[in-house]
Amino acid sequence: MARKQFFWEDSISLPSRIKIFDTTLRDGEQTPGVALTPRMKLEIARALDELGVDVIEAGYPIVSSGEEEAVKAIASEGLNAKICALSRIYQMDIDAAIRCDVDWIHIFVATSDIHLKYKLKMSREEVLRKSMDAVEYAKAHGLTVHVSAEDATRTDPEFLMRFYKAIVDAGSDSIDIPDTVGVMTPERYFNLVSKIKEVVKVPIAVHCHNDFGLATANTIAGVMAGAEIVHVTVNGIGERAGNASLEEVAAILKLLYQIPINLDLRKIFKVSRLVEKYTGIQVQKNKAIVGDNAFTHESGIHVHGILCKPETYEPISPELFGRERRVVIGKHSGSHAIAEILKKHGLMLASNEISEVLREVKERGDRGEVISEDLIVELALKRKRRKILKLKEILLTSSIDGCACLVSMEFDGREITAMSYSQSPIDAGIKAISKSLKELIDAEIEDVRIVNRNFISEVEVTLSLSESKICEYAVDRDPVKAMALAALNAAEKLLRRIEICRG
Repeated sequence: MARKQFFWEDSISLPSRIKIFDTTLRDGEQTPGVALTPRMKLEIARALDELGVDVIEAGYPIVSSGEEEAVKAIASEGLNAKICALSRIYQMDIDAAIRCDVDWIHIFVATSDIHLKYKLKMSREEVLRKSMDAVEYAKAHGLTVHVSAEDATRTDPEFLMRFYKAIVDAGSDSIDIPDTVGVMTPERYFNLVSKIKEVVKVPIAVHCHNDFGLATANTIAGVMAGAEIVHVTVNGIGERAGNASLEEVAAILKLLYQIPINLDLRKIFKVSRLVEKYTGIQVQKNKAIVGDNAFTHESGIHVHGILCKPETYEPISPELFGRERRVVIGKHSGSHAIAEILKKHGLMLASNEISEVLREVKERGDRGEVISEDLIVELALKRKRRKILKLKEILLTSSIDGCACLVSMEFDGREITAMSYSQSPIDAGIKAISKSLKELIDAEIEDVRIVNRNFISEVEVTLSLSESKICEYAVDRDPVKAMALAALNAAEKLLRRIEICRG
């Protein structure tokens, strides 16, 4: 996508292509509270491969038998991406990676004085010697070697240069410059990468943490300085404040700098939601590219512009990322937004009638009420909403053989009951709810997102029917009940849409 540069002329030589090194399954899993099973890691790896990442850091096999099993399974999956395992400079770590039959090995060792003194208890010379031995050993076993100087940005610059020269001489195929504790600024990181680029003639990677909110900016600065590989995680998850975000870095490289990358951007949102689901780390609503509000508009002036010409308030199209534009209604909305929503539901009102609906919307917004599409439709139809679908009972029992879930609901006075069995209460609940809804509407539960906080479950359920998708949200101490309430809310919306379409 060519862009005219209004404010500057590019004065730097950009790389011809950038490799995406995804570390969601390794550094991302180090997010506090996150633990992925081998099955979850394999599913995420498949999604990353479909997305087009070049290297997948699958894990750290020496830490546990389960981790080794996961890395081995991903390596044997026959993916297009190169599969990488993390390793310290010790032979037992490298042997664990070899057993997994990975393509790459990411060897890391701390180089800053604070780490040498208090963590490794080694001299600089010991670190140099053992690092070179590790590189030579890994190369002798046919691995592509990628080496990180942990805490590089707090390492003595002269020693850092010596370290990188030594490991390249030992045979390292590429190097990484980690800002391990996120203390770099873009201009300082640019200078550091530039200086290392002058003396090291292998590809350079950048790995940035977000402690000061600069991970993405520093990553781009590293690329501007000549780095050819970027370390990123989906949704920016990772230790402490996280890592550079895959979706942000990818969008900036491809759309703002036109640097070729191998990713299919249309699949980013799907991968983001998969990682959110399995990690339980909810994406903040205003997160760039993948947040709920990234392509959502409320303000009247903005919505008018968007409806006339999307580029007025959208620098990038939501469809590029497999997303859709949303217009929401609130006290900042104007008549164009009201008309657009009613049009979507097959309703046409005169301008004075739209003004009346808008007036009531603003009054309700001033009272702090949440304005839904359903309410807009109801105001337009001049009728009060009557709850037609109610949850009567949900009963969950468990035994050594598994879980059973009974769901009872009422639709216009008719009782509908369904029961299902599974190994987990959540799965049993999903099946029972699906079975009961099938009595009313041929919709599928497409996605369920559950976030547990302070003994409260927040659940979002997506129902799909033909081309229509409805997301609804509910909260309860019982996650299965919250899921049922959200599913019923979504089903009622679909039923009302059908009612409106029928006239």
